[in-house]
Amino acid sequence: MYNVAHLKSFKSVALTGSVRSAAQHLDLSPSAVSHHLKLLEQETGLALFQRQGRGLCLTDTGAAIMSDVDSVLESSGRLGQRISELHENRIGRLSIGYFATAGTRWLPELVAYLENRHPDVTVQLNLAEGPWNEFHSDLQVIISESKNPEFPPQVKGHFLTEDPYVVAVPDDHPLADRAGVSLSELERYPWIDNDTGDGPCRAILFDACSRAGVRVHFKHEAHSFVTALHMVSRGLGLTLLPRLGVEPLPPGVAIIPLAAPEPIRFIHAISDPGHPQQDLIEDAVTALCELTTS
Repeated sequence: MYNVAHLKSFKSVALTGSVRSAAQHLDLSPSAVSHHLKLLEQETGLALFQRQGRGLCLTDTGAAIMSDVDSVLESSGRLGQRISELHENRIGRLSIGYFATAGTRWLPELVAYLENRHPDVTVQLNLAEGPWNEFHSDLQVIISESKNPEFPPQVKGHFLTEDPYVVAVPDDHPLADRAGVSLSELERYPWIDNDTGDGPCRAILFDACSRAGVRVHFKHEAHSFVTALHMVSRGLGLTLLPRLGVEPLPPGVAIIPLAAPEPIRFIHAISDPGHPQQDLIEDAVTALCELTTS
């Protein structure tokens, strides 16, 4: 790839016939323009200019590449304009990706905090369930299966909190008054599914059951925490879910902590270290840390 500054000096000298005139046009020193031409001829291995009186003119070789130089400079200009537009679009706006239970518990408070601290910033919330694999927002609240996951180099991770799983049972269930219960004790009761697909929440639950030697079995399937909890309230079975997912808790449901090896999901905020508003990102992350530990 050839240096764009060198190509600009080439084109300007070709049009003006003078290093001095090109330098004035480009707001550079004549020595800088001469140096650009020398480097370009070294890079290409071609003689691009020849003396004509007191000025310079293109050689046949130089004239042959002129149209290609124009194309490169035009493309470079479009790229610069596009980058500028993208940069401006990220100023004064913060998009935050989140999963549903984080949205219910923390996002309203976070947006209120940002509205107070940064009144000129527009906050856009993007619901993003399922496994994380690429950026969709400037800041994303995600679930992982470990406390210290390995993020790619282009991702900055911030650990927020642990979210242990609990079991929800009807309040007249034989286990309802227990201070804690193991997964193996739950195996003989009917289970209600509350998740979809192969996301991290399901993987965490299935892994814990495997470690406990418990066979996962669902008598009924519901694809949301809220629906599953209401089914529990009707006495249709029990459901296992992260503690964040129990709110709002319908009447007639008791929540029991799980004993080891209990499933635990780990919640992180991830951001782009190249975002032009790092102070805003850091402020939002600090607020999230406070919200998740309160």
